[in-house]
Amino acid sequence: MDIEKCRALMFAIEKGSLSAAAEALGYTPSAISRMIASLEDECGVILLKRNRNGAEATAECREILPHIETILKEEAAAREKLDRILGLEKGHVAVGSAYSYYYGWMAKAISEFRQIYPDITISITEGTSTDLTEMIEEGTLDLAIVSRREKITDWIPLRKDRIIAWVPKSHPAVAAGCFPIARLEKEPFIEMYPGSETDNSRMFTRCGIKINARLSATDNMAAYSMVAEGLGITTVNEIFAELFKGDRVEQLPLDPPQTVEIGIALQPVKNASPAIKRFVEFIKTILPE
Repeated sequence: MDIEKCRALMFAIEKGSLSAAAEALGYTPSAISRMIASLEDECGVILLKRNRNGAEATAECREILPHIETILKEEAAAREKLDRILGLEKGHVAVGSAYSYYYGWMAKAISEFRQIYPDITISITEGTSTDLTEMIEEGTLDLAIVSRREKITDWIPLRKDRIIAWVPKSHPAVAAGCFPIARLEKEPFIEMYPGSETDNSRMFTRCGIKINARLSATDNMAAYSMVAEGLGITTVNEIFAELFKGDRVEQLPLDPPQTVEIGIALQPVKNASPAIKRFVEFIKTILPE
């Protein structure tokens, strides 16, 4: 039985759908479907039952599932042994994130990975999506959680994220339930990371907005505190806003809505070291919801 086909089947069962299995393993859903169909031809039985709710193991599949699990465990053990022979237990992975929201997940992923490879060192760098993407292109960073940039070729999508406005609770826009993006040209604005390319600055350029910048900050808490004191308004990724809850600042969607795609940008796999390749394989199995 082909290992990769067995892995595709197990992921489809664990994730509950072919598309989720494809995303975790780095294939297209049609490729996963073909692998499972080929495995079913080899076994002579239907292994996966597809329905509106996703995919689940058939009765015949559940009978042979323990044996498939054994095959995968033995393959993993063999790879670990080979890793030690090749010296993969040593190495370094440089990780970055433009979003503090993901620090908890990243720390958990690193902790679980280092239980398997305790001698691989890992560093975390913080920065804007543009800066981190440039570091990946330069080879000083191996992967990073960023919003998508045009030059990125190797990419694992995570979520679509809205850009929202932070305004004081007393602001007139609160009653309307949204903030017209054109008003950014008139309102006193707190600029984040002035002089740097950010999700905000790219949005302003895309929408032809010239902000009325009165204050600036390079820290979300600082910007939030200034908004709370009525010093101005600002715009932030909703993923940041989820970490800030208070009774003096209102979070409003922009009108028209503005979104960015957040994901994991990677160095081209062909250029990656064995340690980096294994770390990428590992995080694909535990991607955040």
